[in-house]
Amino acid sequence: MAEPFALYDCSLARRAMGRVCSNLRELLDASRTVPDAVLEHHLLHCTLEDYFELYEFPNDLARWCWEGLSDNILAEQLGLVDPYRYASIAELRSAIINLIEDRLWGLERAPWCRPGRELYLMSSRLIAYDTCERYPTPAALAEAIERMPLRSLYYHVYEAHRRTSEHTDDFSAWLENYGVSPTLVARLRSIDFYFLNLTQLRQELLQAFRQYLPELATVAKGTL
Repeated sequence: MAEPFALYDCSLARRAMGRVCSNLRELLDASRTVPDAVLEHHLLHCTLEDYFELYEFPNDLARWCWEGLSDNILAEQLGLVDPYRYASIAELRSAIINLIEDRLWGLERAPWCRPGRELYLMSSRLIAYDTCERYPTPAALAEAIERMPLRSLYYHVYEAHRRTSEHTDDFSAWLENYGVSPTLVARLRSIDFYFLNLTQLRQELLQAFRQYLPELATVAKGTL
């Protein structure tokens, strides 16, 4: 029988880079030269920032192009870049650079932001820790989703796609190992998580689990 699901939480250790972008050319130069950890923060880890729930864009670069530079076209293009579909940060960096270069090529002048709307570049490192909470059955896991910390959802879904060799979330991997319906596993893996904030992700997970809750309860009884 599978081991109980172990719940982890996480936080960010942030570091200011002392570098600011005021216009699109500076953003291009930064995209070419900043350390990988800076791109990781502004394209992946930014989901953990408190302000992230207030915006529709899935990363800081798209949000800043929309709000700071008023470049709606580039903002929408950057917003469609899913970093989890790239095998490495180097490939992701190339995709970002290509979009910005193409946009600059079509403009007569590079857009600037107003004072106070600059993009302050940061790097961050994810720190994960065991909460010591365990869920022994699929039904117990399903019932716990609603009260899990949002940062736990980030760790077990977003971070899991980069951490695991299967590039999938921890919930579906554990359920698959437990032997639940492949339909539920496929349903969880079909969630386009990158384009959701963490509150929206919780709702997607809840909908998926609630659909199969009677079956999960049956599976749990069958293991007793």
